[in-house]
Amino acid sequence: MNNPCVQNSRCAVWKIRAGIWSFLAIFLMTIQGFAAATGSQKHPLTAIEIAGVSLTTPADKIAGILQTQGYTQVNSSLFTKSEPAPSGRSTVYRIEIDDTATSRELGYFRSLTGGRNKSPSTRDAAIPETEIAMIRQLYNAVCNVPEDLQTERKCMPVEPASVVINHGMMLTIDTNYSVLLKASDSSTSLMIKESGMER
Repeated sequence: MNNPCVQNSRCAVWKIRAGIWSFLAIFLMTIQGFAAATGSQKHPLTAIEIAGVSLTTPADKIAGILQTQGYTQVNSSLFTKSEPAPSGRSTVYRIEIDDTATSRELGYFRSLTGGRNKSPSTRDAAIPETEIAMIRQLYNAVCNVPEDLQTERKCMPVEPASVVINHGMMLTIDTNYSVLLKASDSSTSLMIKESGMER
């Protein structure tokens, strides 16, 4: 005859084991969900738009976005436009997009060309309003960090006439991202590169 005490003891053990397994299953699902959520967070540099184009803009949409802003497509990776500037000069804008299977590089360049007056522009003239939003967004993504990292990245203080990171040279942010930022009233060079990612 079965001993009820032994049966109750076995039932209690199985209940405890079932409870532990249930707890572990819920715990593992929670951890997995947290890891998936953390992994899906976008890098702040992917949100920055250069003339309406970001690192996540589908390749087939880029030409249309830039053409609506007056850019002409020169080849598969270069778009340009030109606007009159004072003293018979022109402001030339270039957007360069280099796409590969594992990387995308976006570049924005503005410069003055031509004209009879070759004198330098006023040193305290402000950066054009049309560029301020993307320049500040890039600067904040790179330089809104602890002071020691700001120093390492050579984040110069923001001025109305000048915004510079790393003396205007390409700066590696982490394994997958690099940036370049040098902006003034007379010219701007801005680049964001994402690499090592399957696209």
